[in-house]
Amino acid sequence: MTFSLSCRALFMATSIALLAACASTSVVSQWRDPAYRGAPLKKIVIYIAAKEDATRRMVEDRLASSFPKGTQAVPSYTLFPDPKEINEQNKEKIGARLRQEGFDGALTARLVSVDKDNVYVPPQTYVAPAGRPAVGVPYGSFYGYGGYAYSYAYTAPGYTYQQTKYLIETILYAIPGGKMLWTMTTESVNPDSRQQIIQEVTGMIDGELKKEGFVAG
Repeated sequence: MTFSLSCRALFMATSIALLAACASTSVVSQWRDPAYRGAPLKKIVIYIAAKEDATRRMVEDRLASSFPKGTQAVPSYTLFPDPKEINEQNKEKIGARLRQEGFDGALTARLVSVDKDNVYVPPQTYVAPAGRPAVGVPYGSFYGYGGYAYSYAYTAPGYTYQQTKYLIETILYAIPGGKMLWTMTTESVNPDSRQQIIQEVTGMIDGELKKEGFVAG
């Protein structure tokens, strides 16, 4: 008996769909200032560097809402609606505004790169039982195992699929002074949507900041 072409096609389509759907976000690198011994930050401004203003506002709102009650997180667009205001030339002006309003931290995040790679999956051989259980022998029982007269093997051919990786860098600074306290780079592989990246990355940022003691747990 041979494995039908239709079953092989179904198997291949299912395998590719599962691989494409297995999106995951992981930490690529992380660093914390070993000299920092301060208490959890009380008020943090969040700035998301994005090409689209709607994306910036959406992500800043999402991240701000994930912070615990002990830390006040403020989206930067409520202070600086025009993202062009946030630049090196306006550093003194921005710093004065943040100090005046009592901020002790600033969190930034940006998309570093989007990389597309072709991943090759080599042929895989599988062995499956065939035939019917012997008459009078309970199917699936220990004794019924011998009811299979034979088995057959089939080989799924190798194939290539495209894998997309999104690298996102997050940095936490101390206010005033602007000293870097913590940074993390995450990698999201084959996300189903932009919303999935946002949900996974903001969750990791929130979790790591709590673990490192920068925000209240």
